[in-house]
Amino acid sequence: MRSFLVNTFFLLSLSLSLCAQKGHSTLFGHNDALLYGRYWSDSPQGRAGKKKKQLQPDVYQVCKAYPGLLSTDLDGLELGRDIYWGGVTFDKMRTSIIRQNKSGGMITISWHVRNPEHGLGYFYKDEHKGTVARILRLEGPTYQTFMLYMSRVADFLLTLRDEEGQLIPIVFRPWHECNGNWFWWGTDDCSPEEYVRLWRMTCDYLTSRGLTNLQYCFSPGAWFNDEKDYMQRFPGREYVDVIGIECYRQKEFGVEEARRRFYVHMQKNLKIAKHVADEFDMPYAVTETGMNPDSDSQWWTKGLMPSLEGYSPIFVNCWSNQWIEVPKSGACCTYPGEASAKDFRKFYKKNKKMFIKKLKNL
Repeated sequence: MRSFLVNTFFLLSLSLSLCAQKGHSTLFGHNDALLYGRYWSDSPQGRAGKKKKQLQPDVYQVCKAYPGLLSTDLDGLELGRDIYWGGVTFDKMRTSIIRQNKSGGMITISWHVRNPEHGLGYFYKDEHKGTVARILRLEGPTYQTFMLYMSRVADFLLTLRDEEGQLIPIVFRPWHECNGNWFWWGTDDCSPEEYVRLWRMTCDYLTSRGLTNLQYCFSPGAWFNDEKDYMQRFPGREYVDVIGIECYRQKEFGVEEARRRFYVHMQKNLKIAKHVADEFDMPYAVTETGMNPDSDSQWWTKGLMPSLEGYSPIFVNCWSNQWIEVPKSGACCTYPGEASAKDFRKFYKKNKKMFIKKLKNL
């Protein structure tokens, strides 16, 4: 079992340190911001023919500042791969995390876990129903493959250290959107009880490997009706350190209606998240959000900002701007030439303390 007192002290120190550094309780995040953007990737193919300024994070290219929160994901690492998304290596990911930490920023890592029964993806398939139950038998090929996955992830996480050799503080976000039915750990594959056991098994193993720097964030998708609904798969106070919600702009509506729906949805779910966080004396965060490129030229100041009024999550994290050269890629934040880039600069000027002005070199 995790050391509750050690982790609570660690998180409080982390939160207080960040607030003191930033003078603000909310940081702006962007997933994989230092690894790739809409028109670049920190890979041989993605750097080819690009000038140095074109290889800067999309957010930096727009407002000349870096996200205060760096978000990334471990997708594919469990398979023993060296290459992450868009041709970027996991070594590059490690470097980006160390730079972010050295610059006084915050880091959160999610993990889209490949199904250990086939390793091809993380979306639910009927023919593999019961994967979680087979893991929880603690024997057999599914369990053995899953433990290999966790071992590889632990090996990588143990390399995320500062210049003094200390493990870097990480808000770790496994098994997210558990209240949906699209992932193999979701509602179609496992019961709430099985999900809780899977979560605790993950925490206990990583802690046994010495990863006491991980702060676990529980982050269902923001389509729960009330607090009871939110708590249905909650793993328990001793296994959670941060309360999260994930809420995106809906693309199937016009500008005004999309803003209205996003505001209502975000405010409702922030109210629930804050109440749960206050009850357990822990911070809360918007772990994923985003807009659709060129859909709303003023989304940042008239969509996102109003939706956060009255609340102070420790961070608001936009999902990736995926490199356009990768098939079926998408974007959730602004980038050079995107319709809301000018509005994002206004957003930045009003919220400079959510960002980092300069990243330190290693």
